[in-house]
Amino acid sequence: MTAGLALSRPLLQWLRQDPAWPRLPAALRARLAWQAGWGSLNARLSRALDRGAADQPALQDPVLIVGPWRSGTTVMHELLSAATGYGTPHTWQCMNACAFQLGAPRPATAALARPMDGLEIRHDSPQEDEFALLTLGVASAYRAFWMPQRIDRLHETLSPAYWLTEPNWLPVWEAFLRGVLRSHGAPARQPLILKSPGHTYRLPAILRRFPAARVVWMARSAGDVLASNRKMWRAMFDAHSLTPSDDVALEAFLAAALSSAAQVLEWCGEHVPSAQWCLVRHEALLAAPQETVGTVCGHLFAGLAIDGAALERAVAATAKGRVARYGTVNDASLVSDTAVQQLDAAQTRF
Repeated sequence: MTAGLALSRPLLQWLRQDPAWPRLPAALRARLAWQAGWGSLNARLSRALDRGAADQPALQDPVLIVGPWRSGTTVMHELLSAATGYGTPHTWQCMNACAFQLGAPRPATAALARPMDGLEIRHDSPQEDEFALLTLGVASAYRAFWMPQRIDRLHETLSPAYWLTEPNWLPVWEAFLRGVLRSHGAPARQPLILKSPGHTYRLPAILRRFPAARVVWMARSAGDVLASNRKMWRAMFDAHSLTPSDDVALEAFLAAALSSAAQVLEWCGEHVPSAQWCLVRHEALLAAPQETVGTVCGHLFAGLAIDGAALERAVAATAKGRVARYGTVNDASLVSDTAVQQLDAAQTRF
């Protein structure tokens, strides 16, 4: 029961809706309320900066790295950011989304290893902006890190229809991205490169707002994705949860995530111009990272000069992460097995 993630009052309100909340230790509830109060105050000050900025940066259509969780999106994020030199949210911004605009980043040399694969995370690493949305109160699937037993309430976050009709998340996201651009010191090179498996399900909504956005879809054997997700979500529950987890509810959520990802991939193939997107196999990225990233850049950024030295350093850094081999998943439920087949079939078609 560590609850080490940042929060603000909208997220605290969601936590308080659970019947388990009153049973948590009073000192813990008081600490979370104090953190949420400061988080919301800092978020309001950051919004005031955003509204009052004379040099309001205009957001260009971003580059989106999507695909299911545990499909290779993090490695692609590291490598593509290094190769192109385009701006991207960093760990210190995403993990302190309420307050990062209010001061300079603290110098930091320490690095953490991700619990699921040992990949090194630094304060200036390219980071998943999903953590910023979580902190700022958007209905992220990562709310389950706090209260795993409520994961069945988060199936709506896997629905493109939800993100197309939910009115409040897009202004929050765009304000965060403008803050990222401002806080880089010198103007960050656009387009921003953004990575979040959660954006997979927001893809139709994001492309409605940014119709020229480019998409890198990471594909991996769906059986491996399912097995690796079980490991990842349980590791995050162990690190951050306030309440016990429910393996049955987690399995249903992961099956829904894979099935919905397959449907979004089909939508992408039908609606997104081929020049704007590509599918990258996880195995290809592992086997030939420089060549694979070069192919992606050639397709999406014609004429861009790749920073070969930066790419080589990023390849060396990401090679330290573990890649588990799972083989056949024999303990999948019927609904999980169906979802695995759906995703594999969609990935094969593209």
